[in-house]
Amino acid sequence: MMNITRVVCGTYAENAYLICPESGAHCLLIDPGDDLSALNAAIADSGRKLAAILLTHAHFDHTLAAKPLAEAWNAPIYLHAADAEMLCDPGKNAYPGAPVANLPCPAGLSPLPYPENVFPLEGISFRILHTPGHTKGGVCLYCEAEKIVFSGDTLFADGFGRMDLYGGSHKQMRVSLRMLLSLPEDVRLLPGHGGETTIGAVRGKYLR
Repeated sequence: MMNITRVVCGTYAENAYLICPESGAHCLLIDPGDDLSALNAAIADSGRKLAAILLTHAHFDHTLAAKPLAEAWNAPIYLHAADAEMLCDPGKNAYPGAPVANLPCPAGLSPLPYPENVFPLEGISFRILHTPGHTKGGVCLYCEAEKIVFSGDTLFADGFGRMDLYGGSHKQMRVSLRMLLSLPEDVRLLPGHGGETTIGAVRGKYLR
């Protein structure tokens, strides 16, 4: 079993997720957005040590707190290799009109590529589903045992990620959505923005 704390971060109301196993000394953080104080408070409340930071993609609203947290906890950052070029480039990782002056690159903390397809933590394993379309290296993190998928900006309760930014692709998004929506209908979908839903609740909207 794992405990999940959602922290809604910044102007774009991005969802960061702190993942703690039922027992053990460590936790994982998915997509640490622009609210360092709230994220630090969530980690402190968990009583765990931050073992790693997992990024679903490299857009700034999902990564702004990655640098200070990685440095404070000596925690590695994991990112799909296809998005590595975006992490320190505001011309590629920011939306038009975004506060690009406030985009800290994790200097000296080069992201590590995800392990082949599983990321284990004290009994919790994620399948890394490569879901390009919003970005070239977008991933969803699927915990089959818990029937939970963290979908980043690939799929939301009421829509899917925009494809008009750097690395976006309508063709790849269609393929990614079909793969994601083929998961069992009772899988909980925890997106990068907005509230949670289930695969079954959204499948009929997008899978034709």
